[in-house]
Amino acid sequence: MSNIGSKKRPIMARVHTEERAQYVAETCKAHGWHYIIGFEMDKPEDISDLEKALNPLKPLVSTKVGRNDPCPCGSGKKYKKCCGAA
Repeated sequence: MSNIGSKKRPIMARVHTEERAQYVAETCKAHGWHYIIGFEMDKPEDISDLEKALNPLKPLVSTKVGRNDPCPCGSGKKYKKCCGAA
């Protein structure tokens, strides 16, 4: 799957005003992203692709808690005597 903003998957934006289109274009150019802007007055504005590119989701990192490790809830007890006792 191509990254958003690439040639194969450009950022798609639907705007109502020239100012908003200029903001999207300048932001994409500053980051070197490919984009397509459309003016559609009968539909709501949508710049979600740009927002996703500016704020990418970070992968979730799961940390396994050992039975004798301190409990992640902050109680100060060992995990096995606190939240792990359930």
